[in-house]
Amino acid sequence: MGQTTSSIASKIAQPVSWMWGRKGDTKKVDISNYRGPSPFVLTRQSSMFFDEDGDLAHEFYEEVRVGKKYIMRRKRHNLIPQGEVELSHPRIHVDIPVVMCEALMTVR
Repeated sequence: MGQTTSSIASKIAQPVSWMWGRKGDTKKVDISNYRGPSPFVLTRQSSMFFDEDGDLAHEFYEEVRVGKKYIMRRKRHNLIPQGEVELSHPRIHVDIPVVMCEALMTVR
């Protein structure tokens, strides 16, 4: 089972080996030869919004009177997205085809 996984992984990794400037050798990755865009992500799109008062949250609710009851209704208008947020530390981009950890599997 481990051999099948290794052969599939090598078939997937070979077409992207041009990114590191080598032909066929996918065992050792030397990031200094990398010719593509930066593999690190420094910012991300925030999922939070500002309301009219300047409060920041993922969702806003308002209390609305319906008949004799009060209900909480989700607010969807007059919200401003926070925009790009800087990450506390860089992360590796999801599309970079690098094996981070090669685990050995034992078959029993």
